[in-house]
Amino acid sequence: MNRSLLLSITVLLFSTAILGQPKEPRELYPVCEKGKCGYIDKTGRLAIALRFKEAYDFHDGRARVNVNGQIGFIDATGKIVIEPQFGWAMDFTEGLAPVSTALLDGKWGYIDRSGKIVIPLQFKEAKNFSEGLAPVEVYSKNGLIYERARAKLLSLWGYIDKTGSFVIPPQFIHAFPFTNEVARFWTGAFVGLDKWGLIDKTGKEIINPKFDNIVSDFHEGLAPFRIGNKWGFIDTTGKTVIEPQFDSARDFSEGLGRVALRNKANILEWGFIDRSGKIIIQPRFEDTGDFSEGLAWVRPFDSKVGYIDRSGRQAIKPQFDAANNFSGGLAQVMILGDKKSIDPHGMKYRTPKYGYIDRIGKFVWKPAYQEF
Repeated sequence: MNRSLLLSITVLLFSTAILGQPKEPRELYPVCEKGKCGYIDKTGRLAIALRFKEAYDFHDGRARVNVNGQIGFIDATGKIVIEPQFGWAMDFTEGLAPVSTALLDGKWGYIDRSGKIVIPLQFKEAKNFSEGLAPVEVYSKNGLIYERARAKLLSLWGYIDKTGSFVIPPQFIHAFPFTNEVARFWTGAFVGLDKWGLIDKTGKEIINPKFDNIVSDFHEGLAPFRIGNKWGFIDTTGKTVIEPQFDSARDFSEGLGRVALRNKANILEWGFIDRSGKIIIQPRFEDTGDFSEGLAWVRPFDSKVGYIDRSGRQAIKPQFDAANNFSGGLAQVMILGDKKSIDPHGMKYRTPKYGYIDRIGKFVWKPAYQEF
């Protein structure tokens, strides 16, 4: 199986866990087997029976589940507390969840924890609330004026509060969540633009768009940025904290940031730095995850995936085809099984199996095929 296809499958099936791991103490983990999904506890005991088509992580005491193609929500006992009725939905944050009439091209709004629609379904797209504001996309068949480029576009992004009122009117090509009172913004790929900057919660530009990229939101007060071909880190005021000197960079987590340098063969090698920019774990990996609960998954070149500790020493030997960050003492991992599947282009590949390991690498839930 080629690496690009493996990466696509990994991103597709791990994306929810990676981008939306609960911040609250984690007690239950979604698992799937033979086309049915449920939840295990930290010991690997089945806590909620395998009876859903799809199951996702808990947030704010609610978890999304798919029943007969419709999305609803359950509580920690497995009881359905919001009936499956939505074409798609996102997780709860700050007491509200974005929901849509359809997975594609549906209208979006927000429900509360009882399932009541509190912000009508009216947006082209909607994202989670963060620090009291949520990014939403507004569509107009007559077009909306994008002032920065003096162009008319079919849709623009703005920010609403929990009443559904716009605090920052639609004016952005795309909108990103607020962290530490700051959000990044992109001017769009227009001639003479294509830059990134920072805004505050009134929409005022804290830093004029001057960066070639700000690849992710702020984590631990820092965000990776690019000027030309080099990457560094800025703080929430836009001040450069770590000068651009790396060939790629990603988030900080548990005091360490992921960075990459090109070797003599012009291939990126990933390692970790501290907040001063000092290299703590020498770049030598083909890929890595963030540190979580003292461990980070790594893929050595021409090898399987394992885990290292904060000193860079091997904590769990490379043996997986893909892996996720630890959360609540467990991590989801993937192993390619013997079963063959066919992708949309007619290419055969080995179907992935998913399980959970503890911090010593022992399976608490053995890998099983996850069918949809």
